[in-house]
Amino acid sequence: MREKVASLPNVNMEQGTVISLLEEKGTIKGVQYKNKDGQALTAYAPLTIVCDGCFSNLRRSLCNPKVDNPSCFVGLILENCELPCANHGHVILGDPSPILFYPISSTEIRCLVDVPGTKVPSISNGDMTKYLKTTVAPQVPPELYDAFIAAVDKGNIRTMPNRSMPADPRPTPGAVLMGDAFNMRHPLTGGGMTVALSDIVVLRNLLKPMRDLNDAPTLCKYLESFYTLRKPVVSTINTLAGALY
Repeated sequence: MREKVASLPNVNMEQGTVISLLEEKGTIKGVQYKNKDGQALTAYAPLTIVCDGCFSNLRRSLCNPKVDNPSCFVGLILENCELPCANHGHVILGDPSPILFYPISSTEIRCLVDVPGTKVPSISNGDMTKYLKTTVAPQVPPELYDAFIAAVDKGNIRTMPNRSMPADPRPTPGAVLMGDAFNMRHPLTGGGMTVALSDIVVLRNLLKPMRDLNDAPTLCKYLESFYTLRKPVVSTINTLAGALY
């Protein structure tokens, strides 16, 4: 997607790390960022789209974040095994919480074990291995059991906090907030990309007839409809994720 966008004649792609938003009298004017060489630079635009993910350090300027951490995912990759239903994602309603399996290549299956709370068993002292083998493994489908144990023994175990955050926009002239930076739900259903892409379509359709983005207050008022128009798709996905978890 990035390569496709960069190939367009009216797009100039700059890669770097945004440090802060540039604000002037309540209006966002652009961003300050560091490029890959560590040089601090500024970029100005009539509209800045902020979508820096679940660990966003920019969202506080544009919304009232109420982040919840219901659980963590423990990730493994299973090799050379077959799912009970090929080419489908699987949700195991385990005890104490769900286990996910889905294919990521012709020979690999990603497993995500949900661990309630904000703390996971220690990987370094062996508690994680014990937990996966004694609590989780007995609940794994028989077709995947050996590959699951092999993945645990291999030791390439990753952890990631799961976050949820209701959308609570604070319309700000010159900027709009999108993606996980704006709204998160439990990732059990994998709905994050669907929400992000749906939001992009809504915003694109709103901006399409616009010929001038430089009147920041007027544009901000116009874009308030974005938060209403996104709801039919997003509320369904958010409700499903919360209810299933």
